[in-house]
Amino acid sequence: MLCKNNNLMTILEENNELKKMLFDGNFGLEKENVRVDKNGNLALTPHPAIFGLKEENPYIKTDFSESQIEMITPVSNSVDAVYNSLENLQNIVSDRIRDEYLWPNSNPPMLPAEEDIPIAVYQDPQSASRLYREHLAREYGKKIQLFSGIHYNFSFSDEFLEALRVELDCKSSLQAFKNQIYLKVAKFFMQNRWFLLYLTGASPLYLPDFLNSPAANEVSRETSDLALKNGISLRNSHVGYKNKASLHVNYESFEQYIASIQTWIDSGKIDSMRELYNPIRLKNSHTDQSLAGLAEAGVEYIEIRSLDLNPFDPNGITKEILHFTQLLLITGLLSDSEPFDKTHQEQSDLNEDRIAIDGLAKPNMYVEGAEISFDEAANKLLTSMEKVATLTQNGTLLHLLAEQRDIAKHPDKTIAAQILANSAGYVPFHMQQAKTYLDGSLQNAYKLIGYEDMELSTQIVLKSAVTKGLAIDILDRAENFFRLQKKDHVEYIKQATKTSRDSYISALIMENKVVTKEILAENGIAVPRGQDFSDIVAARNSFAKFADQAIVVKPKSTNFGLGISIFKDAYTKENFEEALKIAFSYDSSIIIETYIPGDEYRFLVIDGKIAGILKRVPANVTGDGIHTISELIDDKNLDPLRGTDHLKPLEKILKGPEETLMLSMQGYEMSDIPAKGQLVYLRENSNISTGGDSIDVTDKIHPYYQELAIKAAKVVDSNICGVDIIVSRETIPEGPHAIIELNFNPAIQIHSFPYQGENRRIGDIIIDFLFNIK
Repeated sequence: MLCKNNNLMTILEENNELKKMLFDGNFGLEKENVRVDKNGNLALTPHPAIFGLKEENPYIKTDFSESQIEMITPVSNSVDAVYNSLENLQNIVSDRIRDEYLWPNSNPPMLPAEEDIPIAVYQDPQSASRLYREHLAREYGKKIQLFSGIHYNFSFSDEFLEALRVELDCKSSLQAFKNQIYLKVAKFFMQNRWFLLYLTGASPLYLPDFLNSPAANEVSRETSDLALKNGISLRNSHVGYKNKASLHVNYESFEQYIASIQTWIDSGKIDSMRELYNPIRLKNSHTDQSLAGLAEAGVEYIEIRSLDLNPFDPNGITKEILHFTQLLLITGLLSDSEPFDKTHQEQSDLNEDRIAIDGLAKPNMYVEGAEISFDEAANKLLTSMEKVATLTQNGTLLHLLAEQRDIAKHPDKTIAAQILANSAGYVPFHMQQAKTYLDGSLQNAYKLIGYEDMELSTQIVLKSAVTKGLAIDILDRAENFFRLQKKDHVEYIKQATKTSRDSYISALIMENKVVTKEILAENGIAVPRGQDFSDIVAARNSFAKFADQAIVVKPKSTNFGLGISIFKDAYTKENFEEALKIAFSYDSSIIIETYIPGDEYRFLVIDGKIAGILKRVPANVTGDGIHTISELIDDKNLDPLRGTDHLKPLEKILKGPEETLMLSMQGYEMSDIPAKGQLVYLRENSNISTGGDSIDVTDKIHPYYQELAIKAAKVVDSNICGVDIIVSRETIPEGPHAIIELNFNPAIQIHSFPYQGENRRIGDIIIDFLFNIK
């Protein structure tokens, strides 16, 4: 079958290069969840508009129903990466449908009347996608279409397959070789899918009005739902999401595979290849998904369709099962091919149904045409998988297989058994799981899993890009440089807010605080006056000039509030010189300027409009009469939203020279214990990046100051600009105020995840601005 040599295990034993590539591959996941309301009823609301057109968003679509979200990961080169992608989609979708929940079971929730179940709506009511769903509704009914699950897409790396083809001295083309390989693997999967179903089946419970006729082994429960007595998966049983009759296909050659499916289409058994509901299918993503397209282009990957949603995992599947499934497919590649004629296919179907309906009783299985015990069949399969893990010296997989052996011996450890053991009832149990998973998603709403090394502002924009269906290409992770694309529209972005919409000179103006003030003052905008110094001696000698004034000492060009010292009241020459030393440690030039009394506000201006306004409160702790200031800082820093290096919405409070100086100005040391209720400031400047608190006041600040911020951004010709304004009273127009700084790369996490107040979804605003999304 496989060209010159059929003993692949022997080949890999002797070829270390091939062995190293064996587990290389491409992975993709597609997960379906129906949306439900707080009571567990099917949500009848439209597909959320935030995700854009379902025809265009490649990550978030609908399946059969308008109420059925489908999440599709990008193709990844590892199990870890694809799992991270699925977790990100789970978190993004959950975050955007907060008034609803993702139902975590493959069997449906409480359903309305059949006619009220909404079929997915498309812009073109006569589109092929809509017409196909209408066909399914007529042929199978709407309720059965609400079975949900996970599709696992996998392919070996082309480099591995080409090296294997050469090693086997195969004269056919690489594509013909791939067709042959994937047929062999698919056949093995069909023969052994029963054990994967035993491990992953998770739909033994369902509601009484779901099925039109009773399932085998159906029993009532005290909680008013129904169960398969020893069942594993209603969805994969004979009453599940199946074709009306068994439609076996020919796995002997690619041509015969295509011809057998064409026979079922020609006979009217199915409408097209996509209606062939086999547990595994051969696919090519670069065709029109027709049988003719597959026949012409060949197999690109295989799609496993039999995985139930796991209600005990927030993402519906565990990473361990993803690894196990890959190992199962690799075992199929390396195993000797067994006969799979009509009789063997019927026995394979019977194995599947026995597990689905009666799996907890460990029924007998057919293996190679003979009926043997469940334990013997499981041992035979797991032993062959262990040989592959041992061949590659993969201890992690061997440990995983040991766990599956244990589950094979103890059915009470299966997912299905754990679901049946829960006494809460079908709807209450799954609603509790759904609510728990929503809470978890909201706790992770600020980050993109797998990209935590990138700036938080960048992660937020990337999450918005996924939400709105843009293609993402990370160009330089260390520099937070990436490319977004929607159709032919391409945008290059660095650090979330550095874009083509702002000129280089605008950034240079805002980077230089002296130049910024001069330009703003020339345009009639109030700014604090002061003097810049490039020599620390000259700066020290200016003490007498500033000694009787409230002042700010800060670096000329740094950002994030670093190196800033503020003196509101009397200060000593030693205090002054220490502030100079701190400022010069961040820049070769510093500024000493007049202190403007009032509260500090960050206005975020995007495209000439206010996107968000924050009141920034300097880093502080509140005394309890028991703990030292140092201990209070440690306690406040335990907040999970506080981190370092701007990777969380709030920064941890430091205990550096700036904080020590500020405490000394108030007569404190880190070891002092402030009285209960005493507010102690650790910083004079209110930057969130130095431990401050962010309070959203977008809807409270007077329009006068909003217009002032917009004007300031316009003066420097900036489309994305952070404007820092000191305001004495936020509700009084034209009161004492001054713009103290403009920021060309403003942090957006402080507006998206404030210490208090509303998430302003700044990532969305940036994406909409760049791509002209209305």
